[in-house]
Amino acid sequence: MRTGQKIVFVRGNEPPLRCPHTALIAAALVSGARLAGEKPFLHTLEEVDGEPKRTTTWSVDGGGELVFRPGFPEERIDFAEFRKRFEDEAWCRANPDHPIAYLRAFAETLDELRAQLRDQKPAFLLRKGKRFAVIPQDADPERKREILELLG
Repeated sequence: MRTGQKIVFVRGNEPPLRCPHTALIAAALVSGARLAGEKPFLHTLEEVDGEPKRTTTWSVDGGGELVFRPGFPEERIDFAEFRKRFEDEAWCRANPDHPIAYLRAFAETLDELRAQLRDQKPAFLLRKGKRFAVIPQDADPERKREILELLG
């Protein structure tokens, strides 16, 4: 995170592959948004009142600007033409501001995010007063001990 950077947190309580915020993040990335920090995604499990609570959090650079340049005339095409354009990478690159190019970029970005999320295990979130610790599931016992000692 940079000094003065505005961070927007997008949180949900669903698993990341089912969370509607994952599609929101993909759409924002396609539109020029940037994720914030080195680890802009956090998926945690926490015990609250004896029940597990899941939280999915995305960190987005809130100071960035998303720019749309809709400069194309209305057109009517059939599904075959839509599919032809959607599947044609060169056409999408040549027409980056066309809605079909955005839709393709969105679909690809969402697929990429989902592929990255599939392999991630949720971390454990522990709170002690106003302090908290996030412990990755695959952390070795020594690292877990160090994190818990910092929590106090």
